[in-house]
Amino acid sequence: MKIPKKGVLLTIVLSASGFGGALGDERACDTVVGLLATEFIYKEPNSRLARVDIRQCSPEGSSTIQLAAWREGELRPALIVNTDDFGVVQVAARANVFIIETSGGTRDQVFVIQYVRGEPKLILRRTTKGTARITITGRAVDLVIEGIFAGDEPPRTEVQHYTLDMEALRPR
Repeated sequence: MKIPKKGVLLTIVLSASGFGGALGDERACDTVVGLLATEFIYKEPNSRLARVDIRQCSPEGSSTIQLAAWREGELRPALIVNTDDFGVVQVAARANVFIIETSGGTRDQVFVIQYVRGEPKLILRRTTKGTARITITGRAVDLVIEGIFAGDEPPRTEVQHYTLDMEALRPR
């Protein structure tokens, strides 16, 4: 993972036990193994921040990773994404852009959650046999994903560019 430059605020809290869509009626898994937040508010607990949790689920004996994105001040996540993967490869967060790459053994998945007017949205989900390259600058996050399955064609490479907006974490 690239080390954030000055002015970047990234918090990752991982549990000692390690890692093992749409919200609808689904609930967030109980075990938080990682917390990504890019802004902190004085005297406000982390549980009230706009953030993305990396959670561990244990359905029927297998541990899978779930992503839960929260609006500022909310008690329930606004977005839940079940990855069906069991490991975390890398994470990066800056301003309103959160990137999480998970592993399911023979392939990885890259997820991008972006906040727009306080609302978290899953804007990218790609499956790859490669590893994503993440470049963070003061104004943007650039993402290069190689090894994306393309059927009978050779694997393809995709380049994404996300403009940063710290104000996008809050509703307007």
